Amino acid sequence: MNDTRHALAVVLLTTCRLSLARALRSVFRQRLAAGVRIQVLLGVDGDPHGRLQALLAALLPECPAHVTLTLINPGYSTSRRHGGPHASFYGGALRSALTLLADSRVVVYLDDDDWLKEDHCAAILHAIDGKAWAFSYSIYADGNTGQELCVDGLESVGVGRGIYAERFGGFVRPSGLAIDKLRLLHLVHLWSCAAFPTGDGEDRLVFEQLRHEPHGCTGVATVCCALDPNDALHARRVEFMRSQGVDYAGAAKIESSR
Repeated sequence: MNDTRHALAVVLLTTCRLSLARALRSVFRQRLAAGVRIQVLLGVDGDPHGRLQALLAALLPECPAHVTLTLINPGYSTSRRHGGPHASFYGGALRSALTLLADSRVVVYLDDDDWLKEDHCAAILHAIDGKAWAFSYSIYADGNTGQELCVDGLESVGVGRGIYAERFGGFVRPSGLAIDKLRLLHLVHLWSCAAFPTGDGEDRLVFEQLRHEPHGCTGVATVCCALDPNDALHARRVEFMRSQGVDYAGAAKIESSR
């Protein structure tokens, strides 16, 4: 599928939260066959606490030889949340722009508070071969401690499944996705949009298009998703985890974006 310099590109948007270090290190630690290269496009949607330079100084020496880190820092946000023109509160047009800039037709997405298991990229590359997109299952995790809690069997479970099956035809969270951007150019702009007045739901708009396209699944859970008590679905997630034998009473999420 991919004859460019990088087998895949990871698009990682950030407002320079402390969790960025964990997210980026999880990409650095990916286990891949010899000669397989990854590009990370790190898009800065703001640095309200002035942390970017310190984070880069700490992380750049850890970047392995097979990973190319490309920093995109426009110095402003295109999100309406921060005074920009685009409806998405979570990055504005940045995710769309970085998808197009990626030096690979296979693009993986990662939020700066989520992180990847070591075999994620290898598994998703296998799953997307010959397909327009692919996904991996997720693990609910405590973002404050890094503790993995329970595989998400509730929401990010693919086409026609989960609690969003009837309303949205299913769902996959962005951090679980990989797309072949050349086959799906018609939907890349949707990352800059919003489905709801709260500035979110861009992932629903994207998935509405994805679910009609041929896709693959890794069949395993390789993405850790940080829980947030401020999220409207948090109580439902806690209830689901309890049904799976996991009791969780985590504290407020550090640097919640909600």
